[in-house]
Amino acid sequence: MKVSIMNNILTYNDKSVTMKRKIIDYIVMSEYLIILEDFTGDDYNLVYCFDNELHKLWKIKKPDSKFIGQKQLPYVGITITKGLTVVDTLGRYLIIDMDTGKITDMFCNRF
Repeated sequence: MKVSIMNNILTYNDKSVTMKRKIIDYIVMSEYLIILEDFTGDDYNLVYCFDNELHKLWKIKKPDSKFIGQKQLPYVGITITKGLTVVDTLGRYLIIDMDTGKITDMFCNRF
């Protein structure tokens, strides 16, 4: 499984996908490839799930206000912590349902 990124183009197993924005993070899982694009403007929902053939399965859904309050912030990272998780600029970890792209829970790391 070789992955390479050049700005907004990701190549995976000799297949490529071109995103609208620069790719800032990705995770390869057994059945999925998760991509995080750099944020611009007011669209912060820039996490995508692809299958191994690079067919798009979903784009992350906007989180409910019960998880983020009144203000959504840009995502700056993705990780596998308590499942697939995105991290926003405030350090909140939002857990994503792998089947739908919907935010299902949230936690914060306290130092």
